[in-house]
Amino acid sequence: MAPPSPSQIKSAMQQAIQLRQSGQFSQSLQLLQKVLAVAPRLAEAHYHLALTASELHLPRTAVKALKTADRLKPKTPEILKALCSAQMACYQHKEALKTLNRLRMLLPKKRSIRLDEALIRMQLGDFDASNKLIEGLITEVPTYGENYRSYVQPRRIQAGDPIIDKMLAVYDLPEVTAKSRCHLAYALGKAYGDLREDDKVFTYLHEANRLQREYAAPNMEGAAEEVDRLIAAQQDVVLPPITETDARPIPIFVCGMPRSGTTLVERILGRHSEVTNAEELAIGSKLARASLGGTTKEPGNLKDVAQNTLETVARRLRAALTECADGSAKYVTDKSIMTFLTMPALTMAMPDARFVVVRRDPRDVALSIYRNHFAEGTHKYAFKLEDIAKQVILFQKCVEAFRDQMGDRMIEVQYEDLVEDPDTQIPRLVNGVNLQWQDACLHPEEGEGAVRTLSLGQVRVPVYKSAKGGWRRFADEMKPFIETYEALSNVPLRD
Repeated sequence: MAPPSPSQIKSAMQQAIQLRQSGQFSQSLQLLQKVLAVAPRLAEAHYHLALTASELHLPRTAVKALKTADRLKPKTPEILKALCSAQMACYQHKEALKTLNRLRMLLPKKRSIRLDEALIRMQLGDFDASNKLIEGLITEVPTYGENYRSYVQPRRIQAGDPIIDKMLAVYDLPEVTAKSRCHLAYALGKAYGDLREDDKVFTYLHEANRLQREYAAPNMEGAAEEVDRLIAAQQDVVLPPITETDARPIPIFVCGMPRSGTTLVERILGRHSEVTNAEELAIGSKLARASLGGTTKEPGNLKDVAQNTLETVARRLRAALTECADGSAKYVTDKSIMTFLTMPALTMAMPDARFVVVRRDPRDVALSIYRNHFAEGTHKYAFKLEDIAKQVILFQKCVEAFRDQMGDRMIEVQYEDLVEDPDTQIPRLVNGVNLQWQDACLHPEEGEGAVRTLSLGQVRVPVYKSAKGGWRRFADEMKPFIETYEALSNVPLRD
């Protein structure tokens, strides 16, 4: 494709935007690069290039483009918002705070900017500053539910905390939207759990999840069919031997069900001097699925994938790992929990990759999923205990189908064993991903940098056992999960 002429710039820009909106991100990026070769001072082109780069999980490229757009067209809120998001995606959280400060000066009445600042400070572990900001927002807008959930989620609520009465005072007000009431219900469920007023916890959790499910009911039958097709497309392929090339970084994929301990495992590995964390990229499985060819309903077979397609997967994934990670380490962890769906395909593309599968008592997994709010559009099965059971079965089915095929390149970690005996299990984990032992791995709570998952509070304290067996407090409420799981797996759950 030749660069556009000056008279073609406008139409080329429109085409690039349309390509991005239709999901053709690589083509959009290439066209925008050609536009900028002709019109390097066109701020709009830099802005849209950044949006496209973000879709490709290239946040450092996005940051560079947005800084240029900002110089060319300063004081533009859309540019600053996008810059803040890109900076957070590549762990530039302190720079993101500076960007937010500029945005707040432009939009002083925009309360969402202060909530964004509170969330960034929370991810950095500055809980006091975060709570102060959220408390101010609650005072100003007492009916906005997300503020309460953001306040409650990272801390343990103590008896006498006025936040309980504040939430109850607004919970049934007619002006509270369904979305805000959903956030309030999650927050109240969390707070009463902290206070061990267990008889109240599920009253609010059921309501929170009912409201969520109204907007995002899952297709569990379709999910089961997709898992069967992905297993069939990959299971019979003989994988290459484990090899290490000069390509960098080398990925360590950490996967499992949500709330199973994947963040803890990632932070343990991230304490190693040769490892840095990229958290959840979600691009690996997308690339692997695309490489299989066919359609989502009928994927092709892994044995038919061309070598150049696999090389493209590896190149794009390494680029994303490099741009999203904090630093330039030899190894980068990717905690995209759904990676278990495409482990063989990723192995064919990257024979040097290692995989950690984290497992936990399904009852504790289900309880933690049900009591937490996930990003909109994700984990739609999370809103019903029976659906969570079905999803756990699908996860286990994939791991069992691929276990022998993956061999030594995959290590399984049991969360309960890890927290019960970290002095034994952490060295086993480190050795299992082919790293030399370093004592720092025993102290994941000392890791620096932001944590962008729901475990942002838990992983900043030493490894603890108190979450083990927490489902027993709610055994009666958990019966829909337990009965569904046992019926589907034909395996009784025992203590």
